[in-house]
Amino acid sequence: METRTKHTYHTSIYQFVRDIWVVCPNCSEQAFVRTGNFEQLKYDIEGVRVVCPQCGYNKNLPKVSRRNPHLTFGAPIDPFFKLPVWLQIACCDNLLWAYNPEHLEFLRQHVEAKLRERNVPEYQGRSIGARLPRWMTSAKNREEVLKCVEKLKG
Repeated sequence: METRTKHTYHTSIYQFVRDIWVVCPNCSEQAFVRTGNFEQLKYDIEGVRVVCPQCGYNKNLPKVSRRNPHLTFGAPIDPFFKLPVWLQIACCDNLLWAYNPEHLEFLRQHVEAKLRERNVPEYQGRSIGARLPRWMTSAKNREEVLKCVEKLKG
């Protein structure tokens, strides 16, 4: 049976920017950046905080304007506090990372699919599926990338 995906070119990176798993800056254990119902880039961003259940570290992000150039999306750090993501592993001489288990599952589905349908031309270039690095989506790396995803799932 051939695997296919139809939704990966409809999905934005912003859909995974909630409850980001990060490395606590205080104790280096797993912490969480809580962003509420963040699913798209808003004009003003507020109510974002990082919390660590291990040591109790807790910090609120001051209200941020979308025009603030300090927000970084699509990197192995959380966009708000710039903390390293918890889910990251060396893979195919690169770094495979995810914001949270939902993001990791998305990556698994996209990489595993041998047929990736692009049915939404107006959003193709902005979707996460269209922006994944070639090494990750290459058929020759599929098996290794999927092994790395499974290791991160733990």
